Amino acid sequence: MTADDSHAPSAPVSAPRRGVSARALLIGFLLTPVNVFFIVKALWVWAGFTGAESLFTNTIGFLFLLAVGNQWLKRRRPAWAFSAGEMLTIYLMLSIGTGLTCSLWDLGGAIAVCVTHVFWFATEQNKWQAALWPNLPTWLTVPDREVLAGFYEGDATAYEPWILRAWAVPAFWWTCLVATIMWVCLCMNSIVRRRWADEEKLAFPMAVLPTQLADDHFGLLKSRLFWLGVAVAAGIGVWNLLASIVPALPAVPLSLDFTNAVENKPPWSFLRYRSFSLSPWYLGLSYLIPLDLTFSLFAFGTLWSAEYVVSGHLGWCTNKWSGFPYGEQQTAGGFIALAVVAIWLDRRFLAQVLRRAAGLRASLPEESGEALRYRTAVLGIVGGIGFLWWLLDRAELPHWVALAFLGHYFLMAMVICRLRAQLGAPSHQLYGAMPNWVLPTLAGSRNLGARAMGLFYLLRPLLQEQRNHPAPLQIEGLKMAEGGRMERRRLAVAMAIVPVLALLFYFWASVHFGYDMGMTSGHTHVYHMLIGQWGTEELDAILENPTAPNVSGTMAMAISAGITTALYFLKLRFIWWPLHPVAYPISMSNTIAAMAPVLFAAWLIKGLLLRYGGLRAHRTALPFFLGLIAGDAVRSFLVAVFAELLGSTGWDPFAAG
Repeated sequence: MTADDSHAPSAPVSAPRRGVSARALLIGFLLTPVNVFFIVKALWVWAGFTGAESLFTNTIGFLFLLAVGNQWLKRRRPAWAFSAGEMLTIYLMLSIGTGLTCSLWDLGGAIAVCVTHVFWFATEQNKWQAALWPNLPTWLTVPDREVLAGFYEGDATAYEPWILRAWAVPAFWWTCLVATIMWVCLCMNSIVRRRWADEEKLAFPMAVLPTQLADDHFGLLKSRLFWLGVAVAAGIGVWNLLASIVPALPAVPLSLDFTNAVENKPPWSFLRYRSFSLSPWYLGLSYLIPLDLTFSLFAFGTLWSAEYVVSGHLGWCTNKWSGFPYGEQQTAGGFIALAVVAIWLDRRFLAQVLRRAAGLRASLPEESGEALRYRTAVLGIVGGIGFLWWLLDRAELPHWVALAFLGHYFLMAMVICRLRAQLGAPSHQLYGAMPNWVLPTLAGSRNLGARAMGLFYLLRPLLQEQRNHPAPLQIEGLKMAEGGRMERRRLAVAMAIVPVLALLFYFWASVHFGYDMGMTSGHTHVYHMLIGQWGTEELDAILENPTAPNVSGTMAMAISAGITTALYFLKLRFIWWPLHPVAYPISMSNTIAAMAPVLFAAWLIKGLLLRYGGLRAHRTALPFFLGLIAGDAVRSFLVAVFAELLGSTGWDPFAAG
């Protein structure tokens, strides 16, 4: 076992206890609508408050409070107390619902905007009705401007039969689409669980805190260092909240914005990201990940910044968001290489799975403990992709584009799952690496066709930065089930149903708040408008000026893929090699860039502990950093709840950090 494997959630030695109980499922299903309703309200008012990192503040905060309350139940009402599996079941159900709806920039949260914006803002001048509308499937949109009047102007009721009917059609098809995507991801995760968890024994760092909060075997809630971390993180957050209300109080600086120092000062103005975060939440997340990844994220993040500054200084870069040095294309190439390498390393296991699914002899252990039998999982993948193919065909997407789209999408989904299982990346931002970016670069929008580009625009809420993608939660949940905490098959059923509930209630909440508040009334956050505006303007520009394949961008992808593959070879060949290949594409993101000082601090602290105290010192310090995560999460969760209860709409309760 390496130093970085030492904090992986090992299974306690105990008799199996039913975790996915009827009570846990009922609570999870009842809380999912409440959670989604609350998240959508936060999107409209504050543009969200979680979703950029691998863990979600609302679900970690809720699990922490549930675990503390469960200690009281064990003393006063033992028969009512929750088992570890029950708490983890509820946590996973809420987390998957959160991941599907919590972000305008990543996944899900911008659906209601993208299916309406192009219709409401069409005018005789922009000619969108003639140029854009014919390329958008009506069954995925709300094209009736009379229906949309209340949604954009506000002070109206959504509960008219003709309005509900207009929204019901896209709500149904979007729910089918997203639920099927999550079903295919669940089948794939069920297949690779044994390989990743039992054979390779990956660390699953992001499963550590939920598992240790829920399972008394680890004694986390009895650790003084854990409570010290909670007090530090929550105390700083509460103090800064008070300082935002009472100007006389000095705030604890948790961020550094150096925009004024570089703005209009080339070549420094070519820096893409111009702020740092120093929050306890980030420090705790950074401590969980392996030491080599922490250093590599900091090193490659610095390299990316230097690349843009030098390119600007030499005149090679004229726009930091497009053209040389092709940051998005390099990111895409790196992730594609990671996917190919991962499949190659697991090729023998996957071949045995296919043999078992085909009814042939295979050298695989008995699979009764898996979430799905291999044959069921393979057939589930085939059936799910077949249904998605039918949907894309119904949207008149060319068959070869549909094949490339689905293949690339699920390849990227499994890359995210692998990153979280192996290394616990604190954030996985795939901006520029999803098929709506990669396919136009490789094939050109002219060859893809107008229908494809229109569908890519509509699917943009599912194809953005991917930081809140729920697929890694599925594999982490199957890992948490070890030791009899949960029955994987029952857990798989719960995780398959939650996306249906989450999407249906997302549409209900969006319609409810839309007709009450109004998209253009000034009562909602400006980011809601920007998502639809940027997407529609980009689609209009692409259809007006179709592009040929981007040779330079394709070359950048190939070069980046080669660099990532070479880094992977060096990492596998030489144990001392300090740079992890995963960090090369991930460190391009704004979330990782903001974490640069914290990543360096976590690397230094953890490195010193391991060097001078060994694994014992590292394990001793771990509860403190878990406390930082839990304390910041519960502070953010409670602030959001109180802001909702008090009806706060005129201020941002999260601005103080």
